[in-house]
Amino acid sequence: MKIVSEEQVKKVMDMKLVLMAIKEAYADCEAGSVYAGNRIFMPVRGEKNVGQWLAASYPGEGYFGSKFSSVFPENVKIGLPSTISKISLYSSETGEQQALIDANYLTAIKTGGSAAIATDLMAKKDAAKLGVIGTGLQAFSQVLAIQEVREISAVYVYDLDASRMGPFIKMLEEIKNRPYPIIPSKSANACVSEADIVCTCTTSLKPVFSGNALKEGTHINAIGSFTSFMQEIDTETVLKADKVITEHIEGLWDAAGDILIPFKEGKITKQKVSGTVGEVLTGKISGRECDREITLYESVGSGVLDIALAIAVYNSLFCRG
Repeated sequence: MKIVSEEQVKKVMDMKLVLMAIKEAYADCEAGSVYAGNRIFMPVRGEKNVGQWLAASYPGEGYFGSKFSSVFPENVKIGLPSTISKISLYSSETGEQQALIDANYLTAIKTGGSAAIATDLMAKKDAAKLGVIGTGLQAFSQVLAIQEVREISAVYVYDLDASRMGPFIKMLEEIKNRPYPIIPSKSANACVSEADIVCTCTTSLKPVFSGNALKEGTHINAIGSFTSFMQEIDTETVLKADKVITEHIEGLWDAAGDILIPFKEGKITKQKVSGTVGEVLTGKISGRECDREITLYESVGSGVLDIALAIAVYNSLFCRG
């Protein structure tokens, strides 16, 4: 069995490889050639801290696997990541474990890559101003990926803890692929009101901006909510959205508080969700149809994408030649 460190993952996970692997995984899902297991979710000492397990099988690739993630928001106060992830990869032939992969970076870059694909499909073609709420690794990966699918002209950043914005902006300055300004916002609503593309990347249980701050034609990547009780974006945003897409419909109705809460309140029906990224990617459903539409990508996580990238990492490190 191979032990794969975060440094090894970073060495092989360039964005071009990530986007290609994710697109192939979505196509495999639509073709029915991969199997996604059910999500297991467990609160730990209350609602803030959680553990969850995702699984997927790629028979054609010779692997199946599972990812465990813990989310402990208060970890940032003691210098630890708020999210800690590990992927176990197994042989489809023998069931033997092939690798244990540190997956914090893999998870973040997977989420960023999937959001970039959703952005490419759903955002206006001339969308150039990006607003990011949150300053963690997930937020970093959103910028890293989305700048590959749109010619970003400005990035607006907001975090409840203003002291985190400076170091985050410094990190973004080092990876930006063109000379756009990165601007700290005074409030979440100010950040959103400037943007054509909005990314929310927090562990908040409550909405982080007002839907009334959204401009016509905005695309939103809602990344943070992955449990039934987390509502990172408000009901007004969901009601305003002309199209809502996600990774897997079943996963959304299991875990996306952003959508489940207004559904349980009777504000929306299940028809509010248009379909999946894979369905738009393969032409089964339409993406954006006009520049006035507000579109929403509701991300709740995907074991299929996690294991696809784990396989790509494993093959890149150990199966070349």
